[in-house]
Amino acid sequence: MMRAPATMVRKKRASTYPALITFFVVCCALSLAGCKSGTLTNSEQACKSTGGLFADEKITCTGSVGVVRGEPSLSVIDADGDLSGNYTLDATISVEKGEAKAYAGDGEVGGKVAPDRPLRISTVVGLGEDDEDVSVSLKVLGKKVENLRYEATVLPQD
Repeated sequence: MMRAPATMVRKKRASTYPALITFFVVCCALSLAGCKSGTLTNSEQACKSTGGLFADEKITCTGSVGVVRGEPSLSVIDADGDLSGNYTLDATISVEKGEAKAYAGDGEVGGKVAPDRPLRISTVVGLGEDDEDVSVSLKVLGKKVENLRYEATVLPQD
């Protein structure tokens, strides 16, 4: 008696790889919930440092951003981890098109910037040895802000 060859029926097991990736992406998204994000395009910055060894170090930076969207953080002072302590931040921000809110320090100092209304921020910021920059939090009101410009200075607080 001759038997027909047995055919094996294989059950295709779903790969766990896509499930792990999905789990990882969901966890990352949940961990970032509440974090603000946005984009800065075509940004430039130039900084100048004066003082130093026996004098108080003063850092002044000027910069521009072509387009701002969302709620990004804008580095207005490049500290390079060289500053530590309390510093007075003076910054002026202007925009050519659009409106945004800008805040520095603990998030309570700032206001609204618009084409006809530059914003001046003056506050005390605490810097640690690991801090690479002094940033301003932006929140674009509308779709985008165009041609944002700023000048910012930090001086050691007396």
